[in-house]
Amino acid sequence: MADITNTDVIKAWAAIPQEDIENFGDEGDVTRKYLLNPAIFMVLGDVRGKTILDAGCGQGYLSRLLAKKGARVTGIEPAEAFYAYALHREQIEPLGITYLQADLSTWCCPPTFDYVIANLVFMDIPDYASALLNCVAALKRNGALIFSLLHPCFEEAGSEWKKKGTVEIRDYFQERSVKQNYGHFIHRPLSSYLNKPSLPKKGSEEQGIPFFSDGMQDTLTQQGKSRSAIHRSFEKFQFVHVSLNLPIIDGPR
Repeated sequence: MADITNTDVIKAWAAIPQEDIENFGDEGDVTRKYLLNPAIFMVLGDVRGKTILDAGCGQGYLSRLLAKKGARVTGIEPAEAFYAYALHREQIEPLGITYLQADLSTWCCPPTFDYVIANLVFMDIPDYASALLNCVAALKRNGALIFSLLHPCFEEAGSEWKKKGTVEIRDYFQERSVKQNYGHFIHRPLSSYLNKPSLPKKGSEEQGIPFFSDGMQDTLTQQGKSRSAIHRSFEKFQFVHVSLNLPIIDGPR
């Protein structure tokens, strides 16, 4: 894999236009709103009074949704443009969210949180292993790490799907960076995330998320798209959700 560093990726994301950040939506983009958010909230259940870290919070949409449901939220984001926007929203619409500007791979925190959520984050971090383990270290005893990924078997851009109508999988087990509009997507097999020797193996749960919900279908149908068109448009959005429960271990946490 090319020598893409965390600093390179953070610098690239910091260059995203303000207009793009503002237009992201109060519930995220369409894939987050209709696919990922429902899965995350289903796993979380009632979050009132729970301490939650939104790891790689971006512009803070998920932090705000969680805070409105009664959670005590901390958001961490390294890119200046996203961090500044999230902080500004908290200033004009106070929800009690604490935002930190830091790199997950170097940030350290004592066991503080009931839940750590990394929503489409680890696949964009070159030094993902340090970030993953730091998220686990931030959990209280019996806390849970919830993270989502773009499934790594879907390597190609959506434009290729439109051309060929098929999905090609090549060199699945080879780690490599794929240039995006901003930053890089780091292709890794799922085993890279789930087989880390320091991660708890008990209580792990992996779920495939359906590529569209009835809510998405209703919204797009209103825009004049048929069900078959919706399938063709969104079949490329395949995600994996993983929940890791931290087991009780000896010693203070």
